[in-house]
Amino acid sequence: MVGDFVTIELMVYYNKSIDTVFKDFNTSEKGLSDIEAEECLRVYGPNAIKVVGEPLWRKIIEPFANVFILVLFAAAIISIFNNEMLDAIIISCDIAVSVIIYYIQQFSTERVMRSLKKHTIQNVEVKRDGKITSLESSQLVPGDIIILNEGDKVPADARLISGSSVRINEAMLTGESSPVEKNVNTLDGEKEVYEQSNMLFQGSFVVAGAVMAVVVGTGNQTEFGQLAALTKNEDTKSPVQRKIDKLINNIVIAVGSLAIVTFVLAIVRGIEIAEALRFVMALAVSIVPEGLPVAITVVLVLGMRRMAAKKALARTMRAIETLGVVTTIATDKTGTLTKNKLTVQETWQPKHVKTHLATIAYHAVNHNSGKSHDPIDIAMIEFSEAKKIVKMKGEPLVSLPFDQTFSMSGNLWHHDNQYHLNIKGSPEHVLAKSDLTWSQREEAEMVLTKLTSQGYRVIALATATIDGPVRAFTDLHKKIVFEFVGFIAVADILRPKAKQAISAALSAGVTVRMITGDHFETAYHIGRNLGLVENRDQVFDSRKMHTMSDKELSKTIDNIRVFSRVVPEDKYRILALLKKKNVTAMTGDGVNDVPALANAHVGIAMGSGLQIAKDAGDIILLDDNFKSIIDAIREGRIIFANIRHMLFYLLSANAGEALTMVGALVIGMSIPILPVQILWINIVTDTALALPIGLEPGEKEIMNHKPIQPNAPILNRFMIVRIIIIALSMAILSLVIYAIFNSKYGHKYAQTIVFSALVVMQWANAFNARSDYESVFSRLGVWNGKFYAGLAIAVTLQMLVLFGPMQGLLRITTVAIGDLATTGIIAFAIPIALVEIHKFIGRKLRRDT
Repeated sequence: MVGDFVTIELMVYYNKSIDTVFKDFNTSEKGLSDIEAEECLRVYGPNAIKVVGEPLWRKIIEPFANVFILVLFAAAIISIFNNEMLDAIIISCDIAVSVIIYYIQQFSTERVMRSLKKHTIQNVEVKRDGKITSLESSQLVPGDIIILNEGDKVPADARLISGSSVRINEAMLTGESSPVEKNVNTLDGEKEVYEQSNMLFQGSFVVAGAVMAVVVGTGNQTEFGQLAALTKNEDTKSPVQRKIDKLINNIVIAVGSLAIVTFVLAIVRGIEIAEALRFVMALAVSIVPEGLPVAITVVLVLGMRRMAAKKALARTMRAIETLGVVTTIATDKTGTLTKNKLTVQETWQPKHVKTHLATIAYHAVNHNSGKSHDPIDIAMIEFSEAKKIVKMKGEPLVSLPFDQTFSMSGNLWHHDNQYHLNIKGSPEHVLAKSDLTWSQREEAEMVLTKLTSQGYRVIALATATIDGPVRAFTDLHKKIVFEFVGFIAVADILRPKAKQAISAALSAGVTVRMITGDHFETAYHIGRNLGLVENRDQVFDSRKMHTMSDKELSKTIDNIRVFSRVVPEDKYRILALLKKKNVTAMTGDGVNDVPALANAHVGIAMGSGLQIAKDAGDIILLDDNFKSIIDAIREGRIIFANIRHMLFYLLSANAGEALTMVGALVIGMSIPILPVQILWINIVTDTALALPIGLEPGEKEIMNHKPIQPNAPILNRFMIVRIIIIALSMAILSLVIYAIFNSKYGHKYAQTIVFSALVVMQWANAFNARSDYESVFSRLGVWNGKFYAGLAIAVTLQMLVLFGPMQGLLRITTVAIGDLATTGIIAFAIPIALVEIHKFIGRKLRRDT
């Protein structure tokens, strides 16, 4: 039996008869024997999700397999080789900090897999050797016969054996708000999950009826288990990080090429090999922004704190930076845009009907001793109680469960020596047995068409006085006629401010796409009410996906804003195609959302959703408010802009240092600045100011422009031109200062003046980096206490170097204060003046376009 099942485990069972399923698993209605069950458990393992983790060795070496770290590592080796121990210590500390931060970030990704393995364990009634016993769900095996009652959670995938009036809530798997009816009939052809009416799926629960079923899939062989496999995300880098990595790689290539040329040129000019190596090392470390990883990490951590205050809890730092460049939000409907709670939206009664609709509604639903599990019943109870109806005393004499043949359910009440049968059911079936005239029925059918076209689920109500008690609808006289009472239209409640938040997203250039398991019409009308669509052409029936190639589907979904009839695998495919052209954020709250949440660029889970969804997401909305997504995107845009400001600040300054070194070599000048002095500027001075730049308040217009395109570089041409302007000005000014003071006071004196001037130019450039287009002087009106605190730290440390005990470590020579002041004023003014001119031109060009 076990061997046979291993070869057919991927087959479907909704196409097979019950006897065939029993034969496949060598079981019967009496269930497996204890010995058989024990053998199956040995072969298949517990009913739990198994996930193969990444090897430990790979986790350990991964942060070192990075071009940026390798460059720093090479610089440290060269420093040791040249006996520059202070340089080596500073670089090694930078490597250590970067690696530790990487390990901390990666630890959070393990939580998704741990959550999958700890998926809910429950006790289940199981038949073993013909006897009913209670077992933990983890002990279930294929072939077990399970018994479930109303309110029970389905512990494994199973084929229905018996059950009457069975209704299952599969919302957490398919996204469908309304319960689906189940039966034992064998199905023909290929069916989607939501069409498999004789199957039960792990994670769903019984809202009506009693069920007996045979387990056909456990652990990873369940629909839920397949979702677990889809959560493995091979590409965990954010789009912003990839842009930065690409930029750094280009810098490294440029540095490598420049280093080779420079080394050869140095040898040709007669410089000793050891001195040439020191020169090349100084050039390498001057260009590579050593402080960037630490600065970005601190900015992201503080951004996480600000987002948490706005009810958006970020679980990973990469999610925050990615939010700033999100171009499309793919949102689940149930529990995200709606409250996942059906409510009565409209009612209708014919004018001639005097019977109170709310009273009939209350007495027709299945109260189940005051605790209903059916969302429709709950909606009708709440509606009726709000109307302050007069309730019949006691319990109904008989509760008639939903009968698929009659498409109705109801309650029989005995009151004033009369038997009152109050029913609810399919409008078509109820109208067919009602007392309406032809014209009255035509009117009712017109109203029904109107209500269903608005996306409502319509329930018909009727009542009848009968002669005596009945136990089922089949006991009723065939000619019985019901008094038609009216229609109740129910729908899921839209979340407050969801429409407003969607409008804000669209204004920011971010498209919003709703993904739901609902019918086409329901999805269309919800989308229209939210402002997502204007016509049906913007709604896509996802059942068409299975006949389309990825190329065809990708072209189709570009203009689609609402996807209907979506199953979890469809979400995964939709997200995969959207990711090719967009930076995607996916929202959701249930099991069916897990694959898409884990594989979107940013997964956004609802705080009230399942724990598995929250663990799969990168961001959790604590208030379940779609508006919080827009607030988070604004925060992400501010962070992205500030990361770009930091890049400009660091790269322009570092390029200036490199050009100074190369320029000195080309014109035959001695090295105007030492490697240890460059490290001091890059790691100490730059970090003190780069961090505050990364914490600048956002600009007012930040949400009034489109996000950066996924394929666009992190630094556009405008910013690259500014980097070149600053780098050239720093190099020219440094070489001129060195030449002047070297001729007057000698090499060491000139080196100290150049070192001081470069630091002051960094301070000036920090003011430039606070905004892309806004004037330095206008930006002074935007208070950033951290910036001025960082500036104070940088100035204090520089004073300690120039006049304190650290002179020897950095090889500083005592110089005249007047020379420092004069060169400092010039070094501060020139970068600001040049960038102000560039910003003015930029503002004019932006207005013209």
